[in-house]
Amino acid sequence: MPVTTGRLAGERRHALPSMVEGLMPLTIDGTLYYTTTEAARELGVQPGAVRDAVARGVIAVRHVEEIDRNLIALQELERYRTERAGQQGWAARKDPTYQPTDSRAAYFRAYRRRRRQEAAEQEQVREQTQTHTTTETGEEHQ
Repeated sequence: MPVTTGRLAGERRHALPSMVEGLMPLTIDGTLYYTTTEAARELGVQPGAVRDAVARGVIAVRHVEEIDRNLIALQELERYRTERAGQQGWAARKDPTYQPTDSRAAYFRAYRRRRRQEAAEQEQVREQTQTHTTTETGEEHQ
């Protein structure tokens, strides 16, 4: 299995071109492969999100012993990108058929409850401030 890494003489065995020269995919047997960081940049997400997807088995990786790295094929990135398109964030929620999961619905209920509580506390502070100002000056402020 020929691995094209473009290593320079004296580089460490696991040093990839992305670590040395900037991000660039590796070519193995005619297929382009990306590291986690490169894949994240291609997908427009954080590297941790890609690592989580790999850990969950949502993105398949290929372990390359010569460089001791798990690499993600370009075809796998494209498959993941099309599967997740419109499935997260505002793109998913603006769909009229969107139904939140139980955990997301519980989060939103708790969020709205906290916001109402904060608004009520702020209103109490405003009323107390107005009452305090009125009693000190003997005038009512509106």
